[in-house]
Amino acid sequence: MKKEIIATLLAVSVQFFAVVWYISKLDSKVNILYDKFEKENEADVVENQVKMKLDLANLIEEVKKIKKDLKSSNKTDKKIMKQHDQIFKLLENNSNTPSNYSYED
Repeated sequence: MKKEIIATLLAVSVQFFAVVWYISKLDSKVNILYDKFEKENEADVVENQVKMKLDLANLIEEVKKIKKDLKSSNKTDKKIMKQHDQIFKLLENNSNTPSNYSYED
């Protein structure tokens, strides 16, 4: 009976140490994979930040071009409005002068 107890205790202790060793090995692999993932993730973050800065610079340039185009369009619109005013004044002056043609005949 004593030998059976010792054999059972020995078997349980061997299994316990095997489980501890397996968990330790598993933890080591997880740490290695996590470190690898962290390094790759850092590289991706830096790459994305660089792309975002380039995109932002391009957007700023495009906004500047749009502002320039808007200013040019505003100047053109003012010229057109001035010409329309002149045309309307001419038409108004011409409508005040009597014409020789009569629609009532």
